[in-house]
Amino acid sequence: MKNIVITFLFISLSLQLNAICKPIVERVEPAFWWAEMKNTELQIMLYGKDIASTEITINTQGISIIKKEYTDNPNYIFLYLNISNKANAGKFNIIVKKGIRKQSLQYELKSRRTASAERKSFTEADAVYLLMPDRFVNGNPQNDAVEGYVQGVNRTNEGARHGGDIDGIISKIPYLEDLGITTLWTTPLFDNNDSVYSYHHYACSDYYKIDPRFGKNEDYRRLSDSCHVHNLKLIIDVVPNHCGASHWWMKDVPAKDWFNVWPNYTSSNYRMTAWTDPHASKSDLYKLTHGWFAPNMPDLNLQNKLLFDYLKQVYIFWIENANIDGMRVDTYPYNDIKTAARFIQSIRDEYPNMNVVGECWVKTPAEIAYYQSGNNNKDGFDSRLTSVMDFCLKDVFSAAFNERESWDNGMAKFYSLYAQDFVYPNSNLIMNFLDNHDIDRYSTAVKRDVAKFKMALAMLITARGYPQIYYGTEIMLDGIPGNYEGHRFDFPGGWVSDKRNAFSPKGRTSDENEVFNYLRELLNYRKAHPVLQNGEMKQFIPENGIYVYFRYNADKTMMIISNNNTETKELNTDRFSEMLSGKSTALEITTLKNYNLAAPVSIQGKTVLILDIQ
Repeated sequence: MKNIVITFLFISLSLQLNAICKPIVERVEPAFWWAEMKNTELQIMLYGKDIASTEITINTQGISIIKKEYTDNPNYIFLYLNISNKANAGKFNIIVKKGIRKQSLQYELKSRRTASAERKSFTEADAVYLLMPDRFVNGNPQNDAVEGYVQGVNRTNEGARHGGDIDGIISKIPYLEDLGITTLWTTPLFDNNDSVYSYHHYACSDYYKIDPRFGKNEDYRRLSDSCHVHNLKLIIDVVPNHCGASHWWMKDVPAKDWFNVWPNYTSSNYRMTAWTDPHASKSDLYKLTHGWFAPNMPDLNLQNKLLFDYLKQVYIFWIENANIDGMRVDTYPYNDIKTAARFIQSIRDEYPNMNVVGECWVKTPAEIAYYQSGNNNKDGFDSRLTSVMDFCLKDVFSAAFNERESWDNGMAKFYSLYAQDFVYPNSNLIMNFLDNHDIDRYSTAVKRDVAKFKMALAMLITARGYPQIYYGTEIMLDGIPGNYEGHRFDFPGGWVSDKRNAFSPKGRTSDENEVFNYLRELLNYRKAHPVLQNGEMKQFIPENGIYVYFRYNADKTMMIISNNNTETKELNTDRFSEMLSGKSTALEITTLKNYNLAAPVSIQGKTVLILDIQ
């Protein structure tokens, strides 16, 4: 009996000691911050079993507790601190007490980079390269499978992970610089531990962690450093609308209103036009903004101030920590747009020069222009997005070169679209593209016709706005129309086992080399000549399948002639005298052929001439 009592007392004492020794706070986010931030308020999310009843104190000069915010879940405290200008970089303690238990959390304020707040961003002078990290290059096969992560690599399955990573991207930064790229945009790199389709990373499971199958947090900084060494800027993909079903929150939701919830699963109606429709019903707007993007993407409720502050700080953290140069915002109109505008502005308040391009997938220039900051919208709305993506131009590119010329088809589509540029506050700061990770590969739109493909590249690079090149477009990478995974093929040569290496001229076909060399020449010419970056544009109504526009500034005039006919045409230049007066010769920048503008210009079918007027 005595032994039983002793055993019972020992077990009881052990349980009490374990309870005392177990940390009160199990999770702290963000793990560190910076001194000398413009916004002196810092939210720290503390998570632990029943921590709402704890006492929290800080005794450090320059740092004070503003407030402690609680939710209906007692396992969370949102601690708001004031980091005054008297606070020095270094470590300090946050003391947490719960009964006889005490925990000292060591927290660090780091020093900011010099002129961090005034960092420069991407502009209309840049050419952006978009890539999906999982499908680009596998630079470190050792991280293909990671313990605790559901999906490893299976390249035979188009919807599975294929193994691309940050090391692979870094290895190709010199390749991008040589191509003429000046800015890199990767789809998200945050942790995504979904059991299926985790490769795209738009369903985050931990905002403060780079997915270990891509690399470590410090690898993101290495990527940024490599970009900057090679004169590239780096854009972060911002996703304010949803997280992933595998997010650790889902096991213990911070608050009942943390997500937009329904009695039964309800998807968004995806009708972003509801925001600009003067006759829109409230129910349609509600379903647009509160419906879920997909069953595995819980819809975030940014009306919750605690979540708003948390997510705002996530992106400030990464901009500061990884030295990011710009932002692209995913699915902007799926949020309440007034809240989304405040969200973007709260980040730009810290980085006033930061440009932000928004994905607003609508189908008319007037709707797109509604989302570019500075527009004189009738309702007074300002998105705080300095740039927008031109989905209308993408549609024109997909159709025009395949059509017979008519009043409103073929080249007339370009003319009609650009004629509506009056709706934009800044038509130079519009992102132009042929394709991206959500739409059909442009190679499939023109059925791998090299002539049509090169026409599109020429008009993409010489148009107002700035170009975005989707990885593989430089080699006319193939795809499968109408299929997400069909838009996201691996780059040939990104894996050691690949049969060929299309990063090298020897590994490319003759068609691929023709396209690559053409785009490389165009991009590097654009990089060297401001006239194609922010010069004025003048266009002339297409006639007989030939469309002519000019880019010009005080130093240079460029004449772009597009012949959408299949046969060679002669173009009389008299009609363009307002731009050519006193100028009679020109050099075609890709062929280096001289042209006499005083005589009719001969232009082959399905060809674009890019003439540098001498």
